[in-house]
Amino acid sequence: MAPRFDLRGRVALVTGAAGGIGQAVARALAGCGARVVLTGRSDGVRSVDLGVAPAAVHLLDVRDEAAWERVVSAVEAEVGPVDVLVNNAGIVDPGPLEAIPAGRLADLLHTNLLGAMLGCRAVVPGMRARRAGAIVNLGSLGGIVPMPFEAAYAASKAGLRHFSLSLRSELAGSGVGVSVVSPDSVDTPQLRQELRFEEASLSFASPALPPEAVARAVLRAVEFGAAEVLVPVGGGLAARLLAAFPRLLLWIVPFLRRSGARRMARLRAP
Repeated sequence: MAPRFDLRGRVALVTGAAGGIGQAVARALAGCGARVVLTGRSDGVRSVDLGVAPAAVHLLDVRDEAAWERVVSAVEAEVGPVDVLVNNAGIVDPGPLEAIPAGRLADLLHTNLLGAMLGCRAVVPGMRARRAGAIVNLGSLGGIVPMPFEAAYAASKAGLRHFSLSLRSELAGSGVGVSVVSPDSVDTPQLRQELRFEEASLSFASPALPPEAVARAVLRAVEFGAAEVLVPVGGGLAARLLAAFPRLLLWIVPFLRRSGARRMARLRAP
C-alpha cells in the first residue's frame, strides 16, 4: 500500500529530540527525506546526530505558550511551514502519589499533556489553511492500563490519548491528520533511570522496546494516517481488551509487577 502522506521535503518538528525516542524519530524522518527541526528544553538537542544536517535546531520548553509561538514563527521564516509535528517530549516521576511534590505533578502534566496541546494549537491554524498536515502524539500503553506508583504519568498519557482521538475527530475533513502512538516500555535513558525505583516495576513487566520500533510506528502513523499505532501490536491489543474489564485488569496488575521486579533484579545484576 502506497503512503498517503509523502515525507520528502516536508518540514517535520520533533519535540524532546534529545531523548532516546526523539532522536530515533528524528533520524527516521530524516531518512525519509523530511527536513527535520530538532527542539528540546536543554542544549543537548544541539548535539543530536541525524546523519544529515537538521533543517533547524531550537530550544523549546513545551509548557510555554509564548515559546511555541516564537519557535513556530522562526521555523516558518527559516525553513517553511510545519507540515509534521511529533509531540514526543515527556517525563515520568515514579513513587507514591503523596511523596511527589505538587509542583512536580504540575510539571509532569504540563509537559506530557498541556505541552502537546499547546504544540497542536500552534500548528493547526496553518495546517488547516493549507489543508494538509500530520500530527503524532507519543502516548503509552500506560495510558490504557493502570500504572500504580506512576499514576500521574498514566493519567497524562490517558489524557493525551483521548485528546488525540478527540482532535482527530475535530479535524476530520480538514486535510490534517492526528495520530497517537502508544508503545510499551522503551529502552531509553529515562527507563534506565526508572530502574532506580522499586515502585516502577510495572514498567519492566515486559522486555523494553528499541526506540527504533517506536520511530517506525511514528512513520506509519504519519504516512498512512492511522488513528492509533500500538507498539507492539499484540501487547497493545491485549491492553485495550483488558481495559474493557477493569476488575480483571486490576487483578492481573500485581502479577505483572512481580514479573517486572524480577526483570529489574536481573538488569541490576553485575
